[in-house]
Amino acid sequence: MRTKTAATVLGTFGVVLWATETALITFTTAIPPMQTVGLAFAFAALLSPLVWLATGDDPRAAFRQPLRIWLFTVGSLVGYHACIYYATQKAPPAAAALLQGTTPLIIVLGSALLPGERLRWWHVAGAGLGLAGILLLIGNGSDEAAPTVADPAFYLAVVGTAAALWGLYSVVSRFFGDVPTSALGAFYAASAVVSLLLHAATESWVAPLASDWAAIAALGMLPMGLALFFWDYGVKRGDIQALGAISYVEPFIGAALVAAIGHGELSAPLLAAGCLVVTGAALASRSLLQGDAGRGSAAAVAATVATTPERTAEEEIEAGLLELGLGVLDYLAARQGEPLTKHEVDTVNALIARLLAAWNALDRPAETPAPTPDAVYPDPLRREAA
Repeated sequence: MRTKTAATVLGTFGVVLWATETALITFTTAIPPMQTVGLAFAFAALLSPLVWLATGDDPRAAFRQPLRIWLFTVGSLVGYHACIYYATQKAPPAAAALLQGTTPLIIVLGSALLPGERLRWWHVAGAGLGLAGILLLIGNGSDEAAPTVADPAFYLAVVGTAAALWGLYSVVSRFFGDVPTSALGAFYAASAVVSLLLHAATESWVAPLASDWAAIAALGMLPMGLALFFWDYGVKRGDIQALGAISYVEPFIGAALVAAIGHGELSAPLLAAGCLVVTGAALASRSLLQGDAGRGSAAAVAATVATTPERTAEEEIEAGLLELGLGVLDYLAARQGEPLTKHEVDTVNALIARLLAAWNALDRPAETPAPTPDAVYPDPLRREAA
């Protein structure tokens, strides 16, 4: 368990370093995307000797990997970064932000298909809260600052492709746990060569200024270098579902860094989004925070929250979720100067009932039917039959 926790912590550090990418990209907009990606990967490859010294791994390990590993890893690295750089520079800001928000959702839900993993109610609830925060963040973005886009649908497709590629890479890489993380150095070098070849075929070289070189070097060393080393180690040996949800924090940190360098400002909607994102990440990571007990049955989970004899376990969970949901709605209503409506309260009740029913269905034997949500709460989302 200690090794898994340490790996998850390293993966979390990777997420924090990853958050610097958006801010650093703003200093490289004069350089073509593939040129920036290729040069940044070259700087990332320079970290390899330090990683080899720190881990004691054989530098030749990467060259012992089968061709399919090379194709999968290099293709994912180049494909993801090519898409995200094009998206960041040319897609509407909402689409670029959505890119960062949908990837962890794919990871958390897709990881349930991995051997030995199980999608629990807190993973789904945390992913849902995180996605709600991202939607609030992008819904209040500064769209007026976006460049004119001739074909938004094309760049939205690029955003979706990037999200799918990185989600696929993070989940599938769990099957390649025997590939040492230090082998990424060789993959970085190959990615640099492929990216620069694509640059030569599709773009014109732009001579970087000293400030451009500094930003590109920082991109290579931090979000595209150390961050990926840490992330790779974390998803292979840590709690991949917790990491998927924790990575929801990355867009919020990135937005805060962009504001700190004067390219945006922190607003109430941004802070509200941050609260939802952090809460969702913490909820989805409860298995990490509680240790192995967090992966027990529903009865074991319930025992940790049933703190008073007057309340049952489900009532305790229900009360906590209701308080969280109403707190968010209260904040948003106060910000907009509108009172909380009965419909909003009823909607929260219905969502809680559905979540409890889904949780019970996961942990009950197959022959025992889960309780119907409407037996506990009337569901305002379901219309009466005509």
